[in-house]
Amino acid sequence: MLWETLERVNRARQQAMANPEYIKSAQAHQKALQQQSYTSAVKAGHKAASKKPKKLADIYQQVEFGSNPSGREH
Repeated sequence: MLWETLERVNRARQQAMANPEYIKSAQAHQKALQQQSYTSAVKAGHKAASKKPKKLADIYQQVEFGSNPSGREH
């Protein structure tokens, strides 16, 4: 069963690689992914430099935790 699936996928891949329209579409898709990856990397690098990590004390400053019925502390 696995071999049959692999053979079917391989035949479909070979047919696609023989189709010039598919090759053109794949190249356009590859360029779009590279452009998107480059744009994301530039934006991510810019944000990381300007943003400081938050302290947990600052994050939970406004939080009011529930009561401790056992009275035990950790």
